[in-house]
Amino acid sequence: MLTKSNGTSSIPGRIVVIDMLIIGSLWCVSLFIVNPFGNFPLHDDWSFGLTVKHLIENGEFRPTGWVSMPLITNVLWGSLFCIPSGFSFTALRLSTLTLSLVGILGGYLLIRDLRQPRWLAAIAALTLGFNPIYYALSNTFMTDVPYTAITILSAVFFARNLRTGSDLDLLIGTTLAVVATLSRHLAISVPLAFAVSLILTRGFTNRNILRTAIPLVLCLCALLVFQQWLTASGRLPSLYHAKTERLLHLLANPEALVMSLAIHTYAGLLYLGLFLLPVLIFTVADILRFHRKTLALTITMIALLTTGKMILNRSGLPLMPVHYDVLIKSGIGPLFLHDTFVLHLNHVPALPMGFWIVTTALSLLGAAFLIAVLGVRAINVVQRLQSGSKISDNEAVGIFLFFSAMIYLLPLLVGGFFDRYLVPAIPFLVAGIAGVSGHFPSKFPCQHKAFRLAAAVILAAFSLFAICGTRDYLAWNRVRWEALHDLMENKHVNAEDIDGGFEFNGLYLYNPLYLKDPRKSWWWVQRDTYLVGFGNVPGYKVIKEYSYPHWMPPHVQKVVVLQQDPQPTQKKGDAPAEQKAPAE
Repeated sequence: MLTKSNGTSSIPGRIVVIDMLIIGSLWCVSLFIVNPFGNFPLHDDWSFGLTVKHLIENGEFRPTGWVSMPLITNVLWGSLFCIPSGFSFTALRLSTLTLSLVGILGGYLLIRDLRQPRWLAAIAALTLGFNPIYYALSNTFMTDVPYTAITILSAVFFARNLRTGSDLDLLIGTTLAVVATLSRHLAISVPLAFAVSLILTRGFTNRNILRTAIPLVLCLCALLVFQQWLTASGRLPSLYHAKTERLLHLLANPEALVMSLAIHTYAGLLYLGLFLLPVLIFTVADILRFHRKTLALTITMIALLTTGKMILNRSGLPLMPVHYDVLIKSGIGPLFLHDTFVLHLNHVPALPMGFWIVTTALSLLGAAFLIAVLGVRAINVVQRLQSGSKISDNEAVGIFLFFSAMIYLLPLLVGGFFDRYLVPAIPFLVAGIAGVSGHFPSKFPCQHKAFRLAAAVILAAFSLFAICGTRDYLAWNRVRWEALHDLMENKHVNAEDIDGGFEFNGLYLYNPLYLKDPRKSWWWVQRDTYLVGFGNVPGYKVIKEYSYPHWMPPHVQKVVVLQQDPQPTQKKGDAPAEQKAPAE
């Protein structure tokens, strides 16, 4: 049940259940279009899947070297879904889809617990659920979505504790925070934000110090003890401390630190502004009414930052996507095959330039709104704290959620990030805005119909892009693995003779001591007698083609199996100059 706040009546549980059923049904129906089934890995999840497989078959947790997070939470969760019928990537994908839906509904609860209206909670939940990156990664066994879902649930209970002081809520929130920390290190941001916000809003008392210390100490101890066990037992992955080492290196180099922070903050604002736009758009009326100068200033700031970026690049406006990983020029990826990722051959059509121009414009607009909202609300909160005014329950929760997002984002903005790393900040920023913005009206005011329409159109566009892009991503991977199985089972080709892409070679041939050969793909290729790609590669001949209908943009896409030409007319690995494209 949702708790009472400031004497207001409890939200009827029936309404909450109905809303959740509608949201969950919409999301589940979309999965029938995507078709998430298929026993093949995606992105990095071959590494996580191998860890689950090893646990099931040998009874021990032993991650591969291609792991840079604790991971044990994800492995144990995935293992539960493999119990009925044994290990498969389909079972692991279902485990992520389950937590993904939990995260979406948790985002709804965060807003409803703030006594905000149903429409805002529904928009917030759908903004997260149909975010193209969140949606795509929900159909994998990557760690991003489970981590996000668990931190959302942890935040729900910490937020309730801030309002009621309930020890039970503190216990549940702390337990979930420990579970999240054993998934990924940065989950420590939630108990740290809780500690800071509790002291700021409720005072520096012995009881509050104890309540802030318990979650933080338990999470830190769990993480340190786990890392020590990995080290002592010889299980520590070779990449486990790679991101920390890069961050420390930047902190020791002030000039590189400032440059890195500026570049990544600009990129982060573009992505977060775009991702949050369906919710941010409802703050426009308030900003225009009371803070026109602030809005004008932030738009000017964004314009100056963009101009500076253009001058540095000397190549015009940097269009989205500016950080590659899940979002790529052709839709949703990545395209980890030799021809597209190593040689950068244009074998998969990119979305029209106009699409990315509009996306970039929306990103800049969203970034301006985000800066304005954060700036205005931060100034208001600081002034209230300095004047000694009583901070309301909603404001205290909003401060906690903002700190959760900012503490999480800071090391990413300093050290660099993939686009998917920004997703966990979305629900915290949305709910934080709702917490410190006062109460939105229970129904849309007539004068806000234009904003409602704009938000609905943007959310619908996000959903269409997410569903079609994820469907295409799964479709070509399904065909790729069909081609690889045919090659291995029907032609009896060994995995050592195939460059089947990052996921294939990682699954079959990962070796942390592998020495890269500049003539081959970097993903642990032994002999590249055979390649799987999207088109012709110099030095190879096509021996079989597979095709599938590609939805975005609409065309028939082919996946080909290539064999090394014994008498190549061109040196293998060299693409004609006119075919080369900038690296993604």
